[in-house]
Amino acid sequence: MRKMSQFVIVAASLCLAAGLGVSAQTALPKATDLLAKSAAALGGADAYKAVKSIRARGTFEMPAQNVSGTVEIIQARPAQVRLTVAIQGIGTIENGCDGKIGWSLDPMSGASLMQGKALTDAISEAQFDASMYPPDYVKEATTLDKTTFGNRPAYKLKVVTRFNSESTIYLDAETYYPIGSEKVAETPMGAMPTTISTGEFKKFGGFMQPTTMVQAAMGFEQIIRVTSYEYDVVPASAFDLPPAIKALIK
Repeated sequence: MRKMSQFVIVAASLCLAAGLGVSAQTALPKATDLLAKSAAALGGADAYKAVKSIRARGTFEMPAQNVSGTVEIIQARPAQVRLTVAIQGIGTIENGCDGKIGWSLDPMSGASLMQGKALTDAISEAQFDASMYPPDYVKEATTLDKTTFGNRPAYKLKVVTRFNSESTIYLDAETYYPIGSEKVAETPMGAMPTTISTGEFKKFGGFMQPTTMVQAAMGFEQIIRVTSYEYDVVPASAFDLPPAIKALIK
C-alpha cells in the first residue's frame, strides 16, 4: 500500500506540474496585444502614420577592429530605406531598398544587388511602419516565453511578416519597448545568426526612439549611437540609386 500511495502521490504531482505548465503557457499575453502595447509605448501607430520620412544620424564603430565613423539612416514611405556609413581610412559603405530592389555598395566588394532571402528580408524591414508591427504587416505572431534579454525582463515573440520574413523579438516586460531581435541573416558569406540589441530610448518629436543599436554576429559587434532623429525632412532624391547600382539593373 505504501508503494501504491507513493505512486499515486508522484502521479498526482506530475499531473499538477503538467497543469501548472499549461496554466503558465496560457497565462502568457497574446502576441498581438503585446505588439499593440509596444506601438503605443513608442508613440502610437496612428500618430506614426502622419510621418512621411525619418532621418537618423550618429556614430558607427566596430570596437574589436578599431573602426569608427559616422552613420546616416533615412527612411520614407512606403518602403524606402538607405544606410550610409562613412568609415575613417576605408571609405563609404551604403545599402538600401525601395521595396523592390535591394542593393549594397562598398569600397571593398563594389556594387551588388540583393537576391533571394536577403532581398525578401530587406523588403520586409524597409516597410516604413515595420517598427509598429501593424496587423497588415504581421502575418503570424506568437508569445514564446517571458524571459530576460540583456539585463531586462522581456517577452519573447516569434514574428512572421507578410513577406514571410521570420524573426524573434524581445519586448521589455515593463516599458514594452522593442529591446532586441534575433534572426538568421542571409549574407554574401552565407546564413549568419544575428542578434540586435536596442536601448537608451529617448523622445524625439513625440516618438520614443532607440539611441543605441548593437548588432552581434560571429563574435563581432557593430555599434550605432544615434544623436538625432528628424521627421519629414528627407527629399525624394535622397533615395536615388547610385550610378554603379543602376548599371546592374537590367
